Amino acid sequence: MFDVVSRFAVGLALGHLLPRLPMMLVTRGKTANARFAPHPAPVRLEPHLTARVLLMRRLWWLVLPASLIPMSFGAASLVSGNAAFGFGLWIASGWTALQRLLTLLNLDVAPIRLETAHRLQTVMDRSAGDEGCCALPEPVWESEAVRCAACRTLLDPMPRPDLGRPRSDRWPARFLRLWVADGHAMLLAEPMSGVVPVPAGNLLGGRP
Repeated sequence: MFDVVSRFAVGLALGHLLPRLPMMLVTRGKTANARFAPHPAPVRLEPHLTARVLLMRRLWWLVLPASLIPMSFGAASLVSGNAAFGFGLWIASGWTALQRLLTLLNLDVAPIRLETAHRLQTVMDRSAGDEGCCALPEPVWESEAVRCAACRTLLDPMPRPDLGRPRSDRWPARFLRLWVADGHAMLLAEPMSGVVPVPAGNLLGGRP
């Protein structure tokens, strides 16, 4: 009985983890993060950050097709292999795919959306123009919100999600946080009125 439960648990863990590995590993190298401050320091708003936000959005949605791989192995294992392991693999990867599909019905629950890039671009545009919060605005994305590093003005109450930087935690806490968070910020965002979206074609523009 213990053997069956342990095999099911291993399949369950792998079915939940494997589809998320690209999101957890692809951007963690030092070279890929050379333009960003080390975690958990605030990140300066600039076009490279906007590009990283859009990349992390794509990696988060990549989990959906990636979940089909362990689902297929789980189904094959159910038919001709270890049923307990295969069932755990199939049920966890299937639940992961279902969770991503349900997100399509309410995109607000996704950790990074196009709106995220729009809001960052809006802050950059305002800081570079006449609506700047101070004489020399320096917008940075802190863990709880976007603020001006110079005058500490709150520019957008949007918590910072996982941006693909190597975490400063020790192993295995670093790995477990990435796994459990699934790209989400550890804080809840407060609604902000007056945020004006910018055209998608301008997402990589803004202050150099």
